[in-house]
Amino acid sequence: MQDIPLHDIKPLVEVPDNSLIILIILAGVILSLVLISLAIWAWTKFKKIKEVNLRKVYLEKIHDIDTSDAKQAAYEISEYARYIVKTDKEKSFLDDLDKRLAQYKYKKEVQALDEETLAHFQVFLEVLDAT
Repeated sequence: MQDIPLHDIKPLVEVPDNSLIILIILAGVILSLVLISLAIWAWTKFKKIKEVNLRKVYLEKIHDIDTSDAKQAAYEISEYARYIVKTDKEKSFLDDLDKRLAQYKYKKEVQALDEETLAHFQVFLEVLDAT
């Protein structure tokens, strides 16, 4: 037979197979997204554990105030209580206590805290502990 030239049929062309490369890239992207989200989750958990609850710290400081030194106690109660109060009830108790403590501030010599002021301070502590 004679070789007849075929004009309509083209020779075979090699088709590149990139499916393995695409699979590896896709798996890498998915794996990196999972690892990044896992790292972010772990970081937030670690940060939350290390985060100090300032309300508890100031509440401890208020409980540890030495009331024998009236002037220093009045200043410390006013300072730390401002950081803690949140509700209107706590604010009203603090305002009442602050008015009572005003007589012990800004003076050179002060007397010891009277029983009524100490009682108001104890009630204020109970209100703070309740929340």
